[in-house]
Amino acid sequence: MYTAEEYLQAALDSGMIDIATLQAQIEMAERKKYLEGHKIWQGKNGSWYTKLKKESGTVLVRKSTKGAIEEEIIRYEKRTEDRPNVKEIFYRFINQKYRYKDISQSTYSKYEADYKRYIKGKPIERMEFSKLTEEYLEDFIRCTIADNDLTMKGYSGLRTILRGMLLYAKGKYTQISAESFFGDMQFSKNTFRKKIVCKEEQVFNDEEIPLVIEYLEKKQTIFNLGIMLCFHTGLRNGELSTLKKMDISKDNGSYFIHIQRTEISYKDNGSHVIAVKEYPKSSAGDRYVFCNDQAATILEKIFEINPDGEYLFERNGHRIRERSFNNYLRAACRNLGIPFRSMHKIRKTYGTALIDAGVDESIIIEQMGHSDIHCTKQYYYFSNKSRDKKIEQLGGVTYN
Repeated sequence: MYTAEEYLQAALDSGMIDIATLQAQIEMAERKKYLEGHKIWQGKNGSWYTKLKKESGTVLVRKSTKGAIEEEIIRYEKRTEDRPNVKEIFYRFINQKYRYKDISQSTYSKYEADYKRYIKGKPIERMEFSKLTEEYLEDFIRCTIADNDLTMKGYSGLRTILRGMLLYAKGKYTQISAESFFGDMQFSKNTFRKKIVCKEEQVFNDEEIPLVIEYLEKKQTIFNLGIMLCFHTGLRNGELSTLKKMDISKDNGSYFIHIQRTEISYKDNGSHVIAVKEYPKSSAGDRYVFCNDQAATILEKIFEINPDGEYLFERNGHRIRERSFNNYLRAACRNLGIPFRSMHKIRKTYGTALIDAGVDESIIIEQMGHSDIHCTKQYYYFSNKSRDKKIEQLGGVTYN
């Protein structure tokens, strides 16, 4: 039994159907479809007429020939045939970006999460994209910022997906220029919620660090050794959990770690997926991290515990995920009676230690995987002196 496609192909191959004739028939059928429902008449002056529905109302269209009036109707129908709303444009935009590999699966999931948070279920979602005006879009953005009490960072997520949709639709579904529109928007200093950062919660202080290290050293499990390695290298948690044996090299007695991948998470058909991305968070993230003597000792202990695994950190033959390290660190903090700080706070603690130790800036950015020292100083440096230590040091400041 043949399928319809196989019958058609056999007819074409045998010459029973001429391809040119078939194509002409298809074009005639499509033309007929577009012209159906449109009244065409010739006036006493010899011109041909029809009426088309446009935003301003029903418009009388005049052409010199019947063929010209038919072509005008076909153009009109093709323009109105594809009239996507905001939701349709959003998914066309991110699906195209993903198809072209401009974004990863995790970025796709982030865009979708921001869409659901700010746009899904709102009146704008069902609006025909071509009917969006700059005034409406600006009002929507400002109301969304106010209603969600957004920080500047939160707004950047909304801005990214709106800008992407405008760029995708430019020329075909909208005349709004993304660059001009967002470039012209002005915000006051009170527009965004200010995120108050408690500096004491950003790093482990100089009294807590030895307590945590001592606790981890007492029971040198694969998890505790991983946490300790971060204290001495400043690795991102996703970098730590995806390290392979092949990433560790030794040169002139010193160990180096090649950072070249990270852990990612995303949604796929409603399921939460955790995977290994075969390149780091950024181009600066691909780097060789130098290991001091303490880090070298930790690596050798890990090799003893896991001599045969592909990944540096494995349990029962399976790669240990970054979440597990955070869970073990949480337990350590709870047992020590100190506030929990995540694995990322260990990275900030390490960045702070490098700066306080006067390490060359070029070495700092290489170890941290940053593109410049400004990033390290602005986001990764917090004084980790205890309150008593601060009071002690400030007490020595006199004007006598």
